[in-house]
Amino acid sequence: MTKSVIEARNIVKSFGGVKAVDTVSVSVMPGEIHAVIGENGAGKSTLMRTVATLQTPSSGQITFDGLDILAEPEALRKRLGYLPQDFG
Repeated sequence: MTKSVIEARNIVKSFGGVKAVDTVSVSVMPGEIHAVIGENGAGKSTLMRTVATLQTPSSGQITFDGLDILAEPEALRKRLGYLPQDFG
């Protein structure tokens, strides 16, 4: 059985009293391509910034090729590129 490259489980990201991401789970297997789509304000950029370790989730777990990225964000940054559509 092939293991996932990215595994995000129960990701929540809150800013004050606002939940930008509410209990999102996703598994990306080797060779898969995923799209994150939705309305403005749906939490797409927040989720991607969290997976890229540019911000930490309020709760949840994320692994990249078995690496706990919340515990070792620098190890992830050596292996993952992230290019947002717009720079803030």
